[in-house]
Amino acid sequence: MRTILVSSVEEYSGKTGIIAALGLILKERGLNVGYFKPFGVESVKLEKRAGCFGKEGESEEGIEGGGEKAAEAGEASGASGAGVKEAEEAKAEAEEAVDEDAFRIAKILNLEESPAEICPVLLDRPYEEFLLLFREADAVNALKKKVQEAFKRVSAGKDVVLVEGVANYRVGKSVELCDFNISAMLNAEILMIAKYKNFVLDDILYAKEHSSSSFKVIFNQVPRYKMAYMDFVSSFLEERGVEVVGAIPQDDALAALSVGEICEAVGGRLIGRPSDEEILVEELLVGAMTPQSAITYFRRSRNAAVITGGDRSDLQALALEIPAIKCLVLTGGLEPPTIIKGAAVQRGKPLILAPDDTLTVVERLNKAFGKARLHSEAKIRRMRELLLKHVNIENILS
Repeated sequence: MRTILVSSVEEYSGKTGIIAALGLILKERGLNVGYFKPFGVESVKLEKRAGCFGKEGESEEGIEGGGEKAAEAGEASGASGAGVKEAEEAKAEAEEAVDEDAFRIAKILNLEESPAEICPVLLDRPYEEFLLLFREADAVNALKKKVQEAFKRVSAGKDVVLVEGVANYRVGKSVELCDFNISAMLNAEILMIAKYKNFVLDDILYAKEHSSSSFKVIFNQVPRYKMAYMDFVSSFLEERGVEVVGAIPQDDALAALSVGEICEAVGGRLIGRPSDEEILVEELLVGAMTPQSAITYFRRSRNAAVITGGDRSDLQALALEIPAIKCLVLTGGLEPPTIIKGAAVQRGKPLILAPDDTLTVVERLNKAFGKARLHSEAKIRRMRELLLKHVNIENILS
């Protein structure tokens, strides 16, 4: 069995997307692929990650609304305030905290193991409080034993196990669960993902000095004009004991957000078809001007989302006529007129109803674009294509 730990120099380098695409490629080659994430630092509630339509197989309210329905039922039957509180507590308990990446990859690779089995140690409180619990050597050893036992179960019968590191190779050092600790513990080879930027070569060589074993590197999000330097960069690092196995160029589709991700980021409700969640948006336009001023602005866009007030039906109607506009985000929690809903359905363009004001929605989406992840099927397919074209898969396995 091969164990490959996918680490990174910094956060949001593309580890999860590369793992998903690599796992699919290896499965296509007939290998039994496993996935493991020893230490998760981003816990989410399953109910809150079900998407804008609720969980699969649920109604639009989904289980997310179950607590409210229980509370309403309690009030209707004359239940006391304590009964309502119990219903709300039951709802909170039903929302299982899991590592987001473990949840996503388990679905993408169709794994039998649950997110809790895949990710045995989950940071579910401030890191300082976590360290208070595991400050003694015996407690740290117990954590490490938990990781080893979980890995033994997850890796049983597998040909290859892809192990995902933490935010970057340094995180977790305080409890001996950083990527280099995990690599030694599981006897795993290291595949380092490096988002290409100025001085990234120094970051890689610094990481090599602190690693007990050599590792291979994939550069990700390389600016197109920098691709011409990749032969030199590869030889420079290989002379210093680091093998480069690929360089993936920047890709607009991977930097985009899906409609589903936009809906989650703004806490909105989607009016459209479930398949609309997969539509990709590459840029944001704010509609705060007159339709006459907006028309040229809208026409110059590419795969855009228009953010405008729910009461701006004039701009909404105009945006729906522009082919480059893929969806509308309507702010202020206001329902659009029936004629706008009908036009959106007719043109196959989803509407997202956001409860907050336009400025707040823009701020949230700008942050979300900085952390774009490969959660949509379209992005995973695109990453798979890029891996096959720009990465030497055989060198990763050799």
